[in-house]
Amino acid sequence: MIPQSPPICQVHPLKICLFGSSGRMGQRIEEASKQSNENATITLRPTRDEHAIDASQPFNVIVDFSSEGGTKSAAALAIASKCALLVGTTGLSAATHAILKSASMNVAVLKAPNTSIGIIVMRALIADAARMLGSDFKISITEVHHTKKLDRPSGTALALADAVARGRGEPPDQSQIHSIRTGDVVGDHDVVFTSENEVVTLRHHAKNRDLFAVGAIRLAHWIARQPVGMYGLDDLFNDRKEAAK
Repeated sequence: MIPQSPPICQVHPLKICLFGSSGRMGQRIEEASKQSNENATITLRPTRDEHAIDASQPFNVIVDFSSEGGTKSAAALAIASKCALLVGTTGLSAATHAILKSASMNVAVLKAPNTSIGIIVMRALIADAARMLGSDFKISITEVHHTKKLDRPSGTALALADAVARGRGEPPDQSQIHSIRTGDVVGDHDVVFTSENEVVTLRHHAKNRDLFAVGAIRLAHWIARQPVGMYGLDDLFNDRKEAAK
């Protein structure tokens, strides 16, 4: 349930505090912000080992693509600064998820295991397919990422499995979630529905990492406008459906 209180932050222009600015995603978010016609700027870049963060530079949303420790620091800063938090870091422990849930009692928190708008749409399609095809179809999920990605299955694969569960009422068998780490693959995700007579495949292919950076900035704009609470990618999609009515 989404609270109806007004959003906390003003977001014009969007000023971002970026955790993980030296990483792959952080660097691309930096570049995407420079190409955003001043709709978004990075005003603070906390270092990995920084405990006492000097937040003298103004910001109105925190974007986190760092590490377990970085996410905890980002959550603490979000509460202290009363600004929304977008978490793109994956592979987080149950304890850190609990910290984010606690933070969402004070600020808007969006957990985004994949910041692709296409993945948001794919999740909706998967839920519908799982519901309509029913138990006659077996389901498998395969995700492929570069060799430096540590978590397996990926946060996106787990999010797709959650979409299956929403559609069918139960998650796919864990043995049917396959993780491959090879080369410099940005991210490929396949969800396959198989019966004795036919196969239905839903696939998302990331051509480059820029799509995640552009998506992260769009999601940061969105979460900065939301009331206090915990949000997922489906909330953005539902927002768009409501706007289309």
